[in-house]
Amino acid sequence: MPGRGTTSLQTRYLRETGAQIAAATIPPVRRPSGCGLPRVWPQTLPGWGCFWASVLAAMCTIADRFVHGKDIAASFRRSRTWEARGYTHSYDMLGEGARTEADAKRHLERYLELAKALEGRTRKGALHDNPGISIKLSAIHPRYEAGKRETVVPELADRVASICRLACELDFGVSIDAEESERLELSLDIFEAVLMREELAGWEGFGMVIQAYSKRAMPVIEWAYDLAGRAGRRFCVRLVKGAYWDTEIKRAQVLGLDGFPVFTRKCSTDISYLACARRLLEMTDRLYPQFGSHNAHTLAAILHMAPAGAAFEFQRIHGMGETLHEIVRKRAGRRHRIYAPVGEHHDLLAYLVRRMLENGANSSFVQQIADTTTPVEEIVRDPVALIEEAAPAYAHPRVTP
Repeated sequence: MPGRGTTSLQTRYLRETGAQIAAATIPPVRRPSGCGLPRVWPQTLPGWGCFWASVLAAMCTIADRFVHGKDIAASFRRSRTWEARGYTHSYDMLGEGARTEADAKRHLERYLELAKALEGRTRKGALHDNPGISIKLSAIHPRYEAGKRETVVPELADRVASICRLACELDFGVSIDAEESERLELSLDIFEAVLMREELAGWEGFGMVIQAYSKRAMPVIEWAYDLAGRAGRRFCVRLVKGAYWDTEIKRAQVLGLDGFPVFTRKCSTDISYLACARRLLEMTDRLYPQFGSHNAHTLAAILHMAPAGAAFEFQRIHGMGETLHEIVRKRAGRRHRIYAPVGEHHDLLAYLVRRMLENGANSSFVQQIADTTTPVEEIVRDPVALIEEAAPAYAHPRVTP
C-alpha cells in the first residue's frame, strides 16, 4: 500500500502497476543475447512484480521532487503556496530534442497553451513580478543545428516570436534556455532576430540564458550588452552554472578536440560565475540580471557586490535550494523566481538525468551541504583560493581530451 507521504500521482501509478501484476500483463523485458541472461525475462520470474513496482515508485518519487506538475493546471495549483510567500515562477514544458516536425509543432502548441494560460495571472506594469516562460529551441524545431542555419534561424525566430507576441500582450517574460555549446552561436542569431522585431518594441521581457561553465560566457555577456544598445531595448539575462557538463566533455572527447568548451574544475566555474555576475551588475542600465544558483557562497557574493539600488533577481530550480533562498529572501528582500518544469513522465528523462548528475556530484554544493561530516569552512571556501592551490594545473588532470 502507498505510504502516508505518497502523492496522488504516485498512488495512481502504483495502483495501475498492481492491476498489471494481478492480471499478469506486465510486458516481458527482452535482453540481448550473449549477456548471460535469458533473452526474455518473464513476468513470472520470482520478485519481478515487486521489482517493477519499486522502479515505478522510485521514478514517481524523483519526478515529484523535481517536476512541478504533470500539466499546467497542476503546476499552477502547486505555485499558490510559493506565490503566497512572495515568489514568482518561470514555467517550462518538459521535452527537448524534437525529432520530427510533428514533435516540434506539438511542443510549440504546448508552449502557446502555457502562454495563454497565464492570462489572468499577470498584471500590466509588473513584468518582473509576473510569472514567465522558459523555452528550449531544440523542442520546437527538429533540425536545430548549425548546418541548417539558413532555414533554421528564420523558422525558429517566427516560432519564438509567436510566443513572445502573447507575452508582450500579457506583460510576462520569455527566456531562451541555453543548451549544448555547439548551438550557442545559432541561438544568439535567433535571439537577435526576435529581439529586433518591431512588433515587440517596448517589451522588456525577452531573455537569454548564459552558462558560466562555458569559456565563452564573458564574451557572450559583452555581446548581449552591445546588442541591447544597438536594439535600444532592455532585456533579461539569466546566469546559471550550466547543466550539460558531462555531455560537453564526452562530445569533445569523441570528436577528438584539443580542449573543452567548458571549464573542467568546479572552482573555475564558480570563479567564472562570480566574474560574470560582477559584470552583469555593471550593466543594469541595459540588462536585467537573473542569478540562478543554489550555492550560499555565490548568493552572498552577489549581494556583497551589488551596487545600491541595482535591479536584479535570484532564481532556483523547483525541488532545490528551498531553505537557502527562503533565508536570502527574508534577509535581503530580493525578488526570487522558481524554475518550474511541467510535463508527464514520458517527457522528463533528459531533465531528471541532468538534475541527478548535478546533485550527485561530490563537488556539488547541494551534496556537500547535506553531508554533516563536511565542515562548513570547507563548503564555503573561496574558489579563487582553490584554483590557486591547483596552479599551475588549472585544468583538471583527470579530465583529458
